[in-house]
Amino acid sequence: MTTVAVLSYRTARELLLDNLRQQALAKIHQGSAEIDQWLAVRKAEVQMLANSPVVQTLDWSQIEPYYRSELRRNSEFHIFSIALTDGWNYNTAKGQTGISIKDREWFINGMAGKVSVANPILSRTTGVVQINVSAPIRLTARPKPVGVVSGAIPINHVLKVVEQLQYGPQSYAFALNSLGVPISHPNAELIGTPEYPAPSFLRSKMPELARLAERMVAHAEGVELVRIDDQWQYVAYVPLKEAGWSIALVIPHENLERHLDALNFLAIVVGALMVVAIVGIWRQVQAYEYARTRAAQEALLNRLTTRIRQSLELTTILQTTVTELASLAPLEQVLFGWDKPEMHGLELLYRSPAAEPAGLFTYDPACDFKSTLASGASVQLYASSEPLQQVLQLRAGHYFALTLPTEQGELGYLIACYPKRLSQADRELLHAVIDQLAIAVRQAELYSQTQTQVELLNQTLVQLQQAQTQLVQSEKMSSLGQLVAGIAHEINNPVNFIYGNLTHTEEYAQDLLRLVQLYQQAGCQLPPALQSQCEAIDLEFLKDDLPKLLASMRVGACRIREIVSSLRVFSRLDEAEVKAVDLHEGIDSTLMLLQNRLQPTSEQAAIEVIKHYGDLPKIECYAGQLNQVLMNLLSNAIEALTERNGRSHPGATTPGRITIWTETKDTQVIIRIADNGPGIPAHIQPRLFDPFFTTKPVGQGTGMGLAISYQIITQQHQGQLHFVSEVGHGTEFIIEIPVHLKSKVD
Repeated sequence: MTTVAVLSYRTARELLLDNLRQQALAKIHQGSAEIDQWLAVRKAEVQMLANSPVVQTLDWSQIEPYYRSELRRNSEFHIFSIALTDGWNYNTAKGQTGISIKDREWFINGMAGKVSVANPILSRTTGVVQINVSAPIRLTARPKPVGVVSGAIPINHVLKVVEQLQYGPQSYAFALNSLGVPISHPNAELIGTPEYPAPSFLRSKMPELARLAERMVAHAEGVELVRIDDQWQYVAYVPLKEAGWSIALVIPHENLERHLDALNFLAIVVGALMVVAIVGIWRQVQAYEYARTRAAQEALLNRLTTRIRQSLELTTILQTTVTELASLAPLEQVLFGWDKPEMHGLELLYRSPAAEPAGLFTYDPACDFKSTLASGASVQLYASSEPLQQVLQLRAGHYFALTLPTEQGELGYLIACYPKRLSQADRELLHAVIDQLAIAVRQAELYSQTQTQVELLNQTLVQLQQAQTQLVQSEKMSSLGQLVAGIAHEINNPVNFIYGNLTHTEEYAQDLLRLVQLYQQAGCQLPPALQSQCEAIDLEFLKDDLPKLLASMRVGACRIREIVSSLRVFSRLDEAEVKAVDLHEGIDSTLMLLQNRLQPTSEQAAIEVIKHYGDLPKIECYAGQLNQVLMNLLSNAIEALTERNGRSHPGATTPGRITIWTETKDTQVIIRIADNGPGIPAHIQPRLFDPFFTTKPVGQGTGMGLAISYQIITQQHQGQLHFVSEVGHGTEFIIEIPVHLKSKVD
């Protein structure tokens, strides 16, 4: 028994200590996740700069104004720079620095084609310790990088997050770079940069600290008890995902192990109880019958405890308890019910033997039911169901009632009925059972609360993901709308100038040609020089071709005006609020923007678009968002047809066709967009509207198009978006939105 107790103590201690370690690890995970998210955003911003057409010109006179505008927009960075392949660089602090940075880690990583976060350095330009986030500059025609873009960030944010990580008194956190050199530490003398080197922890004179640094540099994760500075300390360490660094949280061992004091005290108590148990065993040897009975009761209690602990469902726990207790020889019947004082009754849930009916049994309203059961006095209960007309009589001296209160304020009763007086041992057994039952019920309640909280957290997480997705896409579409509207405006003015002057140009040209013709008809002899010039310019061809040339210019100008009009309709920059719009106009403008993808190429025939427009009224909607949905659905249809023609799909020889129907039904407008592409496999159809789900290769799709379209239709427009698809027979998406949007109530 002593051995079992010791092993049980050690097991319980290890489980509790492991839980505390996981809490410490979770603490540092919060800090690392915050830094990772911050660095990921910075990397994306620098990569966006590297992909900018302005930066790809490699012309500092164009890049510098662009960089400075980005610095004003983004306060996280304090310097942007660009380095060419020879290592010479320009930055927003000094312009052409005249310093080669070929030895800098960020330049080496960028020329290797990596988007990276380099180890902190002391800037040669500003003298500030900073983090350089770099990305390669690639031109389409040249696969190798032609330069590197770098954004310099002060290290202050990382230091702040690391310094805030604590776990009780005397605890502290530090961070190591990829070489094992501290970049953040309470002892500033240990922090180093390439310009002011500090000893790497990999070469620490403390062997345990050196081994710990090796694991951190290797991007391992864990919690260990090590001896640092002649003190035993727990060290929880995790790597960063966005940089080659690791963060560690140093916790004095007493900070963690003080939570074990209660367990140690319990061990002392258990030890004392074991002494008493040993004395009891010696006495049981003197009374074999008592020992045998006691053993049977203990076996019953252990079996009951094991069974009720196997489930966290309250109904299963209660039913198991009643069934097991009914097997106890002295007991005639076992009941469990909840007190219903407002109904003056006891709602029996379980009775054993099970042949007896359960349900609500009422008592005399004048009876103090709780006091009556506590004193063991006689009480009669009457079945509330009319057909039963059963009376349950609890006779004084022949039942034993135990209460089971819950956190919700309910009061349960476990009632054991017996034909003869219960012994003290039987009563103790029942008390032990009710104690175990109370623990099990409490665990079941905690489990139920935990499940509820988990469900709420999952719902909150889904809502946050949806909100984040909507915010990101809204910002993206706002920027795109501004860009498209700006381009359309800038193109519109010169095109109108050209188009407006074409009429006058044609008139002037006709006048000149008529003048030449009249001069020729006059029969005047031309001077030799003039005759030679007419032959040189081929006057007859010019008279025939000039009107054609002007007509061709008019057609081109009209085409540009149509494209500009489609861009303005699609962007809807000034229509962020709900307004009534012509839905057909939005569809036509979207098709106009996609016209180049519908044209025939060397790899595929032209894609035919068939429109079956119904008579639609103007509908109230967010025009820009609805155009975005149309763009997503039509783009997906075109990609499906392109994929079908590029692979061996059934029907690949059939010309690509997209059919669009519009109609009204009651107060709803219905838009159907169908293609004769390869269709969507059945196993991925349930996930089609999930955020970030895509079947495209890496880099060719974000998985956000249909998810955002679904949100725009269902949430913003109070409608429905669904689809019908069969492999080999194409796909049809159906949009249903109301003509008039209902106002939202916050």
